[in-house]
Amino acid sequence: MTSRSKNAVRIYESEIDKNREDSNWKKVIDLAQLLKARSPQHESLAHFLIGEGKLEAYLEEWPPSKENVERAQRELSEARGYLTLATDEAGKQAGVWLDAHLLLGKLHYACGAYDEALKQYKLVDLNTLKEKELPVRSLRIMAESYAIKGLCLEQNAVPGSTSRFKQAERETEMVRSFEVSSELTLLYLQRASAASPPLDAAMQRAPLLHVRAGRLQDAVHRYREMLTAVESPATQGLRLSLARQLAEVLMRGGTGQVYKPPEKVPTPQPGTLSRRKEEHVSEGPWKPKKYASINQFVPSNAYEEVVLVLLVGEAMAVRGAVLSQSAEFEAARAHALRAAVALVDLLAVAATRWGQLCLVLESLERAMKFSFGCAHVWRQRALATAAAMSTIIIFMVVGGAAWAAAVRALAVVRRAAPLVPADAPLRLVAADTCYQPTRRWIEDGIELAEAALAIEEEQEGPMLARCCLYCGIGHQMKAQKTNCRIEKEAANTTSLKLLQRAVQLDDNDHLAFYYLALQYMYLGMLNDAMDATRACLAARAECGGALRLAAALWARACAGRRGARALQAARLARLHHPSAEWPLWALAALQLVWESGEAALATGKELLTLLNNFEETDLEQNGYTELDALSDDIHDDTHSTRDAASLRASSAGVVRAERALSDAASSASAPRPAPRAPRRAHAWLLLADLCLRLDRVSAASGCVAEAAALAPHSHLVLYTRGLVQAADGAWGAARQSFQDALALHPTHLDSIVQLGAAYYALGWLRLAEKALREAAALEPARADTWRRLALVLAALGEPAAAADAAAAALALHPRAPALPLPP
Repeated sequence: MTSRSKNAVRIYESEIDKNREDSNWKKVIDLAQLLKARSPQHESLAHFLIGEGKLEAYLEEWPPSKENVERAQRELSEARGYLTLATDEAGKQAGVWLDAHLLLGKLHYACGAYDEALKQYKLVDLNTLKEKELPVRSLRIMAESYAIKGLCLEQNAVPGSTSRFKQAERETEMVRSFEVSSELTLLYLQRASAASPPLDAAMQRAPLLHVRAGRLQDAVHRYREMLTAVESPATQGLRLSLARQLAEVLMRGGTGQVYKPPEKVPTPQPGTLSRRKEEHVSEGPWKPKKYASINQFVPSNAYEEVVLVLLVGEAMAVRGAVLSQSAEFEAARAHALRAAVALVDLLAVAATRWGQLCLVLESLERAMKFSFGCAHVWRQRALATAAAMSTIIIFMVVGGAAWAAAVRALAVVRRAAPLVPADAPLRLVAADTCYQPTRRWIEDGIELAEAALAIEEEQEGPMLARCCLYCGIGHQMKAQKTNCRIEKEAANTTSLKLLQRAVQLDDNDHLAFYYLALQYMYLGMLNDAMDATRACLAARAECGGALRLAAALWARACAGRRGARALQAARLARLHHPSAEWPLWALAALQLVWESGEAALATGKELLTLLNNFEETDLEQNGYTELDALSDDIHDDTHSTRDAASLRASSAGVVRAERALSDAASSASAPRPAPRAPRRAHAWLLLADLCLRLDRVSAASGCVAEAAALAPHSHLVLYTRGLVQAADGAWGAARQSFQDALALHPTHLDSIVQLGAAYYALGWLRLAEKALREAAALEPARADTWRRLALVLAALGEPAAAADAAAAALALHPRAPALPLPP
């Protein structure tokens, strides 16, 4: 009979342990009551089990929080009584005394009695418990006890009279409790399926306390310890939060000399275990298993660790994304989207800071599958694609990968714009993309800029001045592009009004003054151009475009004092932008007029040396370009978007070198030129022009040959070759070269004028008149065109028309710049 009773008790205990691990508390209570009735000697065990069941059943429905304190005080009195009964001597003999005190601490915490909870943990000497292997349920109780102890210490207010030593001791104890709890929690989650709210809170408290105290390295170490634990299904959401927080801490202050790379987990010695088990190691019975492998990657600096952590976190976020659009999954879908967006935003900050924009683009493209209609993700992708396009400094061949990327950037902006109908900056960024010299989609840019202007005017937003500026830039470019005089005058008038308004709205914007000065220059209003240039330099003394304009304006007069000022402006630009090319171009042209030809040649050779020393970089990867940290000196675009305000330009250089191959070079069989080849070709052309002015025709011919080898399809090479042939008296060959240049660039004004000069030299006067009148129609304000036309008309026996042309040339002569204006 006694043996049969013992077997029944064992069956009850086995069934009770199974239901405790499964959190089936109703069944646990029923079995405990049966055990108490069948075996009175196990009464203390039964009391403990009933108290535990009632406590856990209540907390599953009403988690411990300040809002539930009053309810807990009312409804947990019965559970408190049963657990208290299990803390007597009989409970100690039954082996439930320790667990009963630990659960009483949890009960007092739920009731808001934090001091009482701490007393329970003090009774059992929680900090001195010996580490040993524990079953799953006991492991959870122990992890929760350390977590609740830390939370209670954090909740209790410290008296103002407490010494600093006591406060530090209290904080140390609190941090240690959270750290032990997090290790026990990870070990528990590697065996079980879910954690309680106290465990979730404790997992993230220890590193946050380190951050609050300024111990960033300790916080980083704590995050690493938790992230190197072997992953389980229950830790996926937790690991996502920890990865994001670790990246934030590293980006905030874990770089430079403060940074310490993680230590590699030692690989266990090979033994009888399988290879899979050898990759997981544990440092003790209360330590979670960690990954360990001979091929384990260990970051060597903060940049690698941040990017690695964010990429891993982003992969987990994408894997956990909810794709179903059903209403029942709306909350889960929103939660997953918020987690993924937080990781993508951090990755965007880190990757853009360190020149890895391709990672951002790839991440945003992966986010497309679960971000349908998400305005933020689409806006981020639009900004990223536009930023990638702003770094392209190679030829844009129609149909090529770079061109396709530019088309994609504009397409993404147009898809994102309806999702953010009141976002003017996004449209300005898109307009800037359209205005880039390699694309020149001027009409699209004007459309986007005017849409942004309408938004800002309706809202009276802070970007109104910048919207006016971008609209003015678009109409200015349109005026320079069109050949119709009526359209050109209308675009010039609109541009002038918009730029003047931009200056009135923001009198501290150097870009607005620069473009206004440029517009005055185009219109021949030189005094107003100089005033606007001075205002631009007052707003930003190192503005390269304003320095170039100042040099051009001061070089206009024949007085030596003005020439000295022009040279000073060019040298000042060279000082501010030592790695840029355009100051050397301007300085060489001015030295030829105001100093000597030898000095100009020396400057031209220096320019060529500068370009030859630039390292070639791979600018295209997977259709995108990496965002590099090139300085403003290297890029000479006048409306770049790499400023701190994202819309302010960071480079104000005015020389836009030719960057587009002709249509003949777009065939697949044509060899692809080096990224710096066109600029080096232009440097050789500059040397050729200088040699021509110094009557060194043979040297000029050699320079043109060098340029032709670098850019064989450039109309500028053909044009300069024609100049060399004309200087050598070969007017027939020169005529053919100018015609070839016009076949590639039909509106190249210099080629048209020089073609007219070649016709005149060959005696083909009517063809010369036709060419020069075409040039005058394209640019009526060019004095050189009217002077040559006067000579042709005089040779044709039309003195009245010749006199009119000569008068026009004299009237326009002061407006002819000593330096070429930006195209």
